[in-house]
Amino acid sequence: MTSYPKHRAPSAVCLDMDGTLVDTERLWDVAVYELAEQMGRPLDDATRERTLGNSLQGFFDILGEYTGHTIRGEEYERLAHQLNSRVTELMREDLRWRPGARELLDDIAATGTPVALVTNTTTDVARVPLGFIDSSRFDAVVTGDMVDDPKPAPDPYLLACRLLGAEPGSAVAVEDSVTGATAAVAAGCRVLYVPSTEGQPDVVGAHTHDTLSGVDTAALSALTSGVPLPEPVRESGA
Repeated sequence: MTSYPKHRAPSAVCLDMDGTLVDTERLWDVAVYELAEQMGRPLDDATRERTLGNSLQGFFDILGEYTGHTIRGEEYERLAHQLNSRVTELMREDLRWRPGARELLDDIAATGTPVALVTNTTTDVARVPLGFIDSSRFDAVVTGDMVDDPKPAPDPYLLACRLLGAEPGSAVAVEDSVTGATAAVAAGCRVLYVPSTEGQPDVVGAHTHDTLSGVDTAALSALTSGVPLPEPVRESGA
């Protein structure tokens, strides 16, 4: 078992979805690598890391730069539909929780803390993982097509805080990508950054931690008090 020091509770918690709550980045990998190969240049790992957590437009901007082929207009619409359809198909076949995510959601509910889902995934694709997670867990849901400027802009987190009636500075955001953590920091949130893939750099202003396992609202509360998240105290025999 693990335990964390108690601190003032956050006014709200904002949670990313892909790679944070559900293990979907491996599914996006399949669709993304397939699409890049179709466009004539197999994607390398460094470029894939750059696309993590991005909006659709951000992803296609990076892919266009990588393949040397600008993607706009009808082609963008066609390829975006293809990518989303493939990812949705994969999600219907194999969705899994990220370690500690379900337990954290249960603890947030037990404490009555307002909670929002904040994702760059579009509403149509988000329906499948939201069904798996259970959308009734959230007091607000913000998807990538609900704001003019998605992550890494702060807009999704600012909107989530408004919907929850919370000041960003007293809210905690939980993210797994540089893109998402950058957005949450820019919004003024306290940020717990749990990278879902190896090799991602730290994000200035975010507290990096290796897992959500054992993290509960008490641990998130440390962030709202301005205290760096400590390593968990492991009890003997656990």
